[in-house]
Amino acid sequence: MVIGRGARLDVPQAERLLAGPASGLPPLTLAAGSDDFLRDRVVAAFRAGAADEGADLSRLEGDDLSAEELAATLTSISLFSDARRIWIREGSKIDRATEEALLAWVDGSGEGVRVLVTTTREISELKLLQSLAEKAAVVACEAGPAETRRWVGELAREASLHLPAGAAEAIAAPAPNLLALSREMEKLRLHAAADGSVPASALSVLAGARSGASAERWATAVLSGDAARARAEAATLDAEGVGGTSCLWAIAERALAALDPQPSYGSYRKGGTGGGPALRPAEARRALHVVYQADRALKRGEIRDMEIRDYVEHGLTDADHV
Repeated sequence: MVIGRGARLDVPQAERLLAGPASGLPPLTLAAGSDDFLRDRVVAAFRAGAADEGADLSRLEGDDLSAEELAATLTSISLFSDARRIWIREGSKIDRATEEALLAWVDGSGEGVRVLVTTTREISELKLLQSLAEKAAVVACEAGPAETRRWVGELAREASLHLPAGAAEAIAAPAPNLLALSREMEKLRLHAAADGSVPASALSVLAGARSGASAERWATAVLSGDAARARAEAATLDAEGVGGTSCLWAIAERALAALDPQPSYGSYRKGGTGGGPALRPAEARRALHVVYQADRALKRGEIRDMEIRDYVEHGLTDADHV
């Protein structure tokens, strides 16, 4: 089926179309919008389609394109293929004469050539883009919250990942754009099992998780005896400017929850849901003892807030504190 003028496509539809043979493409496709990730995918599909059918692909810059150069490119003959493709980057910057030449070509036969125009601008912003949109198949390269969540599923499917419950929102909510989201998905891919399943614990690597909960993850690492992870979390906390006192209370909450599991002791009630093993009573009492010593040393001026994490880690690994 040939997609005609005025068609509106989402990016996955456009990718399938543009990666296929030129015979199924409209003469002109306009991909407009500010999301770099989406535009890059459209261009990649256009390139892939050209490569698969051995078509020549020319790239032209909109801000440096004359009507004469465009006409020459549109009418040039390929020595190696009957199909040719032209990508005009940032088409919003072409001048009036070049616009008229492109529209005149679209109104002609368009035989043997398929053109993709991309721009970071919204179609509604410029009359030029509106004129092109009337003659083209249009691909929207903008992603609102709903579209961002949908792309979590799309990228997971492409990578054969099986995400845990709640992962889509955890990934999509803090992502400022789809490029950032794709990087977060790549992080999860590195933690996936051979069958593509991603453990819930892997969500801790996401950018949105690296803030308030960091103190709790540090506490989990310390109480689990995972020195390497504790050091990594401490480095993140230092970079974010999180002080030692919040980490001290994260240890205390875990210990108190183990000794008296009540909802008032935060998210670690009943042994902790923070990803670490439940503390035995003796371990919890030891942890509280170290917390008390650290708090007393801080109040006496013997240590500074920034030294609390090192003090606690040393105290919990020192046999004298048992």
